[in-house]
Amino acid sequence: MAQDSSAESPESPELAALLNLIRRYMAELGWSYNVMGRKTDASSSTWNRWCTQGKLPRREALISFADAAPRVVEKTELLRVWQVAWAAQEARQTQATALERTEEQHHNASVVPAGHTQPATATGSVPQEGRRMTRAILVSISGLAAAVIAGTFLLWTLDSDANTSSGSQGPPPASSSAASPSLTVSCHGSACASLEPAQSICSRDAVTAYSGNQYRAVIELRYSAHCSAAWAKMSKTSPGDRVAITPIQGPAEEYRQQYGRDAHTRMVAADKPEDARACAIVQDRGTVCATEPGAPTAAPN
Repeated sequence: MAQDSSAESPESPELAALLNLIRRYMAELGWSYNVMGRKTDASSSTWNRWCTQGKLPRREALISFADAAPRVVEKTELLRVWQVAWAAQEARQTQATALERTEEQHHNASVVPAGHTQPATATGSVPQEGRRMTRAILVSISGLAAAVIAGTFLLWTLDSDANTSSGSQGPPPASSSAASPSLTVSCHGSACASLEPAQSICSRDAVTAYSGNQYRAVIELRYSAHCSAAWAKMSKTSPGDRVAITPIQGPAEEYRQQYGRDAHTRMVAADKPEDARACAIVQDRGTVCATEPGAPTAAPN
């Protein structure tokens, strides 16, 4: 069957885990959907549809994503999570097809030809054989679906172990936390320190409190009043440029851009936007800090 799902179906837990992992990698890289379109073999609109409409991405697109950012994206883990999501989708489609055929057969069996009467039970009700058969088939289908998912996962695990023992292991993860998708977390103040804003509720109410433009780069101080946390975001920058946020109290956060045209730091605690300072260090040019209130305007040359 096709490995790129475009059929309308509710987002399963397995698919949600895959999409969360993709979004996590994108957040760590600072990549937008436009960057994904330039760096991989799928267009930006396709990535947007996959991630926002709950669609299963093509396996080849995920491979190209991992190849474009091997230092951050762990190909083995990404494809393992995809395989589980794909197996779950195939099992659900098989179950739906079998159920449709069973219902059709039950309907045909219950149709009484003209001039005939359907036999009744002692209680006068329609025979229940068809319904009991339907329930039995549904139970069998559910067991088959679970077996398909478990079998796929086992085969993938054995294949991964074989690759590891033969030396054909995928690139190592950027950090231990990148190995599995994380849920959206809630935090406040110091509890938000060093957390990824894209993986927290803090990104929901975040605003650009201060900004700055210089060297064709844009720097923003992003602030969440709900979380009392801030982080720095830079755009129109290049690999090697650095973005940093320094709070009045507590350790600073800094990130060196690896890919694309934008990047951001992790969060620091800040009771108000003025409790932190965001700056971008543009290599071979200089430093620009977010000192102007509000969102950025067009960056000067």
